[in-house]
Amino acid sequence: MTNIKKEKVIFICLFLVAVIMPQTHPKTVFAQSQFDTKNNPIQIDAKEGIEWLSKEQLYIARGNASARKGSFHIKSDVIKAHYRKTDNNDAEIYRLEAIRKVIIENSGRIAYGDYGVYNLDTRVAVLKGKNLQLKTALETIKATKSLEYWDKKKLAVARGNAIAVRGKKTVRANTIAIRFAKTKDDLLSAQRMDAIGNVKISTPNEVAMGDEAIYYVEKELVRLLGNVKITKGTSQLNGSIAEVNLKTGKSRLLSNAQLDGNTKVQGLFSRNPKQTE
Repeated sequence: MTNIKKEKVIFICLFLVAVIMPQTHPKTVFAQSQFDTKNNPIQIDAKEGIEWLSKEQLYIARGNASARKGSFHIKSDVIKAHYRKTDNNDAEIYRLEAIRKVIIENSGRIAYGDYGVYNLDTRVAVLKGKNLQLKTALETIKATKSLEYWDKKKLAVARGNAIAVRGKKTVRANTIAIRFAKTKDDLLSAQRMDAIGNVKISTPNEVAMGDEAIYYVEKELVRLLGNVKITKGTSQLNGSIAEVNLKTGKSRLLSNAQLDGNTKVQGLFSRNPKQTE
């Protein structure tokens, strides 16, 4: 068979394959790449495709993009994977940048945002945008400026109108740092919350306010500092320092003039009008 005839046969075969096989729309193409990052591979998937910018040392995954490494999983419209060259001249991804509809899942928690960055070296995730939210099995944490999670420290930091809700108890402040620990069921549970600025802790029975607070979640014990106000029904206690037991309902107030200038602990109590008739 001559070379010309061979070329015709190959062309006809390729043409038939192209006609017979179903055509796939470009937007339904599913691209997948796997990279070795410190001996633990990271897998990147995308519906529309993965672009490689060698000069910028960057991969860009577009369309229902996903990056997974171990239990860590990030999803977004667009994921930018920044890499560096190793001593073996391999590409090692060290930073993931997610844009629009960001969802981060890891070890029993899930977080939402409009923009997110995950540093693989420090294992720190930072989310920004509207409707920032972090959910664990027991808590829901929200913020307006940023939401951080430090994997190694098991620490979350909510900044800007921060809210942490657990059951019927709510903590509000400018900034809340939440320290977690694993339960017997291998789930994350908040152990301590440090709240700073315009602190307000609410339960169905009382409201405690102050400049700063430490909330020991399991013990249900709160320590408040600065301009403390505790309200129960129509009664209010004011002071500089307070210790509130949310389990027993007992509160202990102290005065410290160095904190906010108050030298006295003050209580305001009102009686039920029906009792005075």
